[in-house]
Amino acid sequence: MTEPVLAYPDRGIRVESVRLVQYTGEIDEYTFRSGMLNIITGVRNSSKTTTLKAIDYCLGDRDSPRDALTIAVAEKYVEISTSLTLNGTPHTLTRSLQHGRLNKVYVDGDSLNVDVFSGWILRELGWPDLQIPKGIIAESANQLTPLSFRNTLRHIYRNEDSWTNFADKEAEFIRRAVVSQLLGFARARYSNKDFHVAQAKKRLAEAQAVEREVQESTLQAVSAISDRLGIPVARSFEQVAAARDAVRSELDTTYEQRRRLTADINAMVHGDQESADAGFDPTLTADYEDISRRLQRSLDEVAGLDQLHDEHKQSAQTVTAEIGRMQRLIASVDLFDALPVRLCPACEQSVDPRRPHDDDSCYLCSQPVDDDLRLRRAQVEVRSLESELADLHDVITRTAGDLQTAQERRTQLEQQQGELAKRINSARAAQLAPFVTALEDLAGAIAQLEQKMTAFPAIEEILQRRVEAGQSVASAQQSLDNITAAQPAHQGVGPSPGDRCALFADRMNSFLGRYRGHGWVNGSVTISDSDLTFYVGTRPWNQILGAELRVLFFLAYSYACLFLANDLDEESAFPGLLMLDNPFQQGIDANVIKSGLQDLGQAAQATGAQVITTQALSETITGEHVRHIQMPQVYEAN
Repeated sequence: MTEPVLAYPDRGIRVESVRLVQYTGEIDEYTFRSGMLNIITGVRNSSKTTTLKAIDYCLGDRDSPRDALTIAVAEKYVEISTSLTLNGTPHTLTRSLQHGRLNKVYVDGDSLNVDVFSGWILRELGWPDLQIPKGIIAESANQLTPLSFRNTLRHIYRNEDSWTNFADKEAEFIRRAVVSQLLGFARARYSNKDFHVAQAKKRLAEAQAVEREVQESTLQAVSAISDRLGIPVARSFEQVAAARDAVRSELDTTYEQRRRLTADINAMVHGDQESADAGFDPTLTADYEDISRRLQRSLDEVAGLDQLHDEHKQSAQTVTAEIGRMQRLIASVDLFDALPVRLCPACEQSVDPRRPHDDDSCYLCSQPVDDDLRLRRAQVEVRSLESELADLHDVITRTAGDLQTAQERRTQLEQQQGELAKRINSARAAQLAPFVTALEDLAGAIAQLEQKMTAFPAIEEILQRRVEAGQSVASAQQSLDNITAAQPAHQGVGPSPGDRCALFADRMNSFLGRYRGHGWVNGSVTISDSDLTFYVGTRPWNQILGAELRVLFFLAYSYACLFLANDLDEESAFPGLLMLDNPFQQGIDANVIKSGLQDLGQAAQATGAQVITTQALSETITGEHVRHIQMPQVYEAN
């Protein structure tokens, strides 16, 4: 079915082997060959699908090992690795199944985060690393999103859930981007000029809306402030500066008027007798100063006497306490003197105080006994302290009298000072009365002018918002002009998008031609280069094809992918690899699947590509372009 074509054995991806390392150290390894159909066969739960999932996991799958490889595999193996070539360069991709290293892909021993891995493998393959609008219509999209390697991988790794659609749970804008990348015009289509123009227009519209709102709100705010303060409405910084100069000049004039008036008042109040008004006695100030000095001396005297009185009282309290202490001592002497001795301190014999003895001798040893000198000394001390206490009481009495006299004198001086102050205030009030109204008027005028001066910075800040809003509009307009005038970063080369779509559709139709008598509809496949919709006849493929025919449709899609390098130029993202999981279990006639896989194997042989598929049925596909890989183990289902 396939004509001889020029093979591309190096371009794209080729899987050489998959290694699964158990916790025991044992290794399960499966090898694959290029230029042929590699069929993984085995009974149910023999890890056929798991082998494809292991390759997929090494290619940057984000899921946990349990979700990506099933629980049985995640619990049995500690590490998996895939040896492959990217555009002819060999690499080993390793994924650890142990916690702590799950989000890493080890490329030839060097770790890469799964987020970084996509960019690395795109560069290795020479595929464009693009940002695409997140939406079908670029003009209405709100953001850009990466077109990752995983997006394209889903179109060449067809798992059990993607035999009725291009990729499982894939958004339409992603599908269009992947197809354009496979066909080689993604760089030109996703220069994203339309998106950036739309975003620039949105920013310009937002800036213009803000400017309109600012123009209106600032005018209202400035008008309100101007009306309240009685200043002209300023619509520019020049008008604000002119109004400020006018208010400043008026304020300076008012300040000068107040200064002159204050100088006149000071001259009148502090002038000589000749400049004083009639009825004002200038000696009042001198008398007030004299009274103030005398009052200050009186205050000092009262403070000194009060302190001296307190000290004398404290001394009297101290002497009284000493007298009490001596009296307690005398009582103690009398008390211990009356105590009889019952025991001899030398021999510890009992002593009878009633034994006969002289009154002036000791009843123990009969020696003469003198009067107790301690008692007499204490009595003398008490008499001395009592004399001292009497003197202190006299001093306290005299000091209290002096203190009372000083306090009365202070009170009298305070009254005199108050009377003089009233007379002085009355006299000065009479002199200043004609100037009070003028001073009050000047103070009010100054307050109003100063309030106006404080309003100008606020007005300037409000006007600055208008300037900034205008600058934002100008910047947004300039950005839009620059984007509109800019040329796309990548101009389309080679066949046009329409020709590329036609070539790809022709390859699909060449595959489907032999199945027109085996259930395939009569219509041919065509592809719209505008929205990359696939048509069968005159209707979109998903409206005319049932579930079984969709499987045949995607076999044709996979077949056409194998010829991208032959039919198109290097701009096409030639994968060089197909991974097809369980095509026999999709409800379509097994003979049709068998025939389709034969065609894919022949295409792989002709193009140097590689097809890896799984097969659980007993039907065998043979030929020099076919290699069977028997799975030796069976896992318990979880």
